[in-house]
Amino acid sequence: MNVKTSVSPVEKWQKSSPVVAEGSSLPVQHISITPADAGMRVDRFLGARLPGTPHALIQRLLRTGQVRINSGRVQGHVRLAVGDDVRIPPVRMAEPKTHTHPPDSLVRALQERILWRDETLLVLNKAAGLVVHGGSGDLWGAVDGVRRMLQWEESPLRPELCHRLDKDTSGCLLFALTPLAVRQMAAAFRTGTVEKEYLALVRGHPQPEEGLIDLPLSRGIVRGGERIVVSAGHGLAARTRYRLLRRFANASLMQVTLESGRTHQIRVHFQSIGHPLAGDRKYGDSAFNERFGKMGLHRLFLHARRLSFSHPTTGTQTTVEAPLDESLQRILQQKDAH
Repeated sequence: MNVKTSVSPVEKWQKSSPVVAEGSSLPVQHISITPADAGMRVDRFLGARLPGTPHALIQRLLRTGQVRINSGRVQGHVRLAVGDDVRIPPVRMAEPKTHTHPPDSLVRALQERILWRDETLLVLNKAAGLVVHGGSGDLWGAVDGVRRMLQWEESPLRPELCHRLDKDTSGCLLFALTPLAVRQMAAAFRTGTVEKEYLALVRGHPQPEEGLIDLPLSRGIVRGGERIVVSAGHGLAARTRYRLLRRFANASLMQVTLESGRTHQIRVHFQSIGHPLAGDRKYGDSAFNERFGKMGLHRLFLHARRLSFSHPTTGTQTTVEAPLDESLQRILQQKDAH
């Protein structure tokens, strides 16, 4: 099954300033995991138990050891098992002063960017500049908007993210709409049976034109703050396959597939081999970015073009494609400027 749709540009929506949490503190909670929640990621479980809590706060609770599983520290990606004892610390819940829901303009914009939907899954063509989770300066994210969309429909379903995209990356973002689909798609991503294909415009001409970047990644502190770095000593395995699609004078359009899903993996891998992505302000080349900025590129040129997976209900091989945004298409059409 192949799905292709054209989409209109995302509408602009007004963003409110972050709200300081106010209200009474909750007591420490100890929750014993039942079969209904077994297999769920810890961070997603916490998000469901602490509605309204920013994702950034949940990550901080995990990072500082305030959330414990069977009395031990745990990372957000760990899967829960039946009988696990989850300690959730007191959390001051945030109550927005102006909006209790994402702006209607955001929800309508997301409706226009739905690529695929049935009773168990939804795939969104996420716009660059939209975070997946609200918090840390972005009050609302794609998750909030999709959940509000289903509320408009008076649906009892609660969509959950199956994977993540960086704020500055556009393209296919998959949501599961039922607990069974959440578990099955989480297992599919974990075992590498979901194919994730991207388009990236990089500086120069990688050699060979088709290959594999196999470099472990870890979080590191460099000048300017925390960044993901190549780290052979204690990094996590990361594998990125690439193939040249189109050569320009000073840049290359690459097809990229991921065999792992590390934070900023594509950006760091191409930077590490001397071919940073166009428009990458964190890992990129300032002169290269400036040249493309004059051509009208004001975002990261990284697009999640295709997801291919076995449908959790029917078992049918399903492929969903997200068309390249018009702003990126215009850059590729400026042949002489490259």
